Amino acid sequence: MAELKNIPCNVITGFLGSGKTTAILHLLKQKPEDERWAVLVNEFGRMGIDGSVIATQNAYVKEIPGGCMCCSAGVPMQVALNDLIKQSRPQRLLIEPTGIGHPRQIIKQLSSPPFDQLLDMRACITLLDPRQLQDSRYRENQLFNDQIAIGDVLAANKTDQCKEQDQAYFLDYLQGLQPPKAASGWLVQGQLDVQWLDLPHAAGGRPIDFKASRFTPLDSRQPPRADAGFQSWSQEYDAGQIFDYQAILALISQLKAERIKALLKTDRGDLFINSLAGSSSVMQLESLPHSRIEVIQPGPIDKKSLSAQLKACILNP
Repeated sequence: MAELKNIPCNVITGFLGSGKTTAILHLLKQKPEDERWAVLVNEFGRMGIDGSVIATQNAYVKEIPGGCMCCSAGVPMQVALNDLIKQSRPQRLLIEPTGIGHPRQIIKQLSSPPFDQLLDMRACITLLDPRQLQDSRYRENQLFNDQIAIGDVLAANKTDQCKEQDQAYFLDYLQGLQPPKAASGWLVQGQLDVQWLDLPHAAGGRPIDFKASRFTPLDSRQPPRADAGFQSWSQEYDAGQIFDYQAILALISQLKAERIKALLKTDRGDLFINSLAGSSSVMQLESLPHSRIEVIQPGPIDKKSLSAQLKACILNP
């Protein structure tokens, strides 16, 4: 059996709700039929959601739940990555960190022993919702800044929900970055250009000249918190518990959570529901063994109240 080395590897990063999973699904649809691709997915919550969706697209998938995979000296990432490569022997590896992870540390580990000879690091692609550039909650967030700084490609996503002023602001911001990004895009539904995957990765990232941008620089003396102040709550449900489609969508739209992801058995079939600040997208799935939901938000979560509200959406609790 041939020795594995120089496997093309891309990190697809971006803050919560930027559309990383959708973008990876789009890339997998462009995968050459004769190639084996593998995806390493890092979930902030303890329960995997994204990996189950990606696995439907003819790719090998491994999940690392429960926080940023670069923490704890990178042991979770090393174990999961070794297992994934051994099982799949991929011809390309895509890595999706959690939306509140540290891509700079992840890439540093991937570029160091024992992975430096095994992997060929190529372009890091950062997705963002361009509307967030005008929101101080994001502009002043260190992790949000770092994800943009490390990206070789900066792709504005969810542009079908943007206005002309959002595009003008993004382009103005992009032009202020020094050195410039290797590529950029204005995307709908994560439609990344598959050719971007083979652009080179700039060693150490492409640091932003913050004097030329609208963002505040990272203070290297105060590294970002591993959780960025967010908390998560997850819940599983038996296969026989069916959710009322209209009721669950109405509940998700009114909750104050930053991020909600769910794989649910409903009266309209098995669904993947993806919600950011109450705005939801729905994808039909073929079959789910059971339902599960994950909620992420800044600050504490009233788990008892949330559990009761979700239970009320079940047709046969």
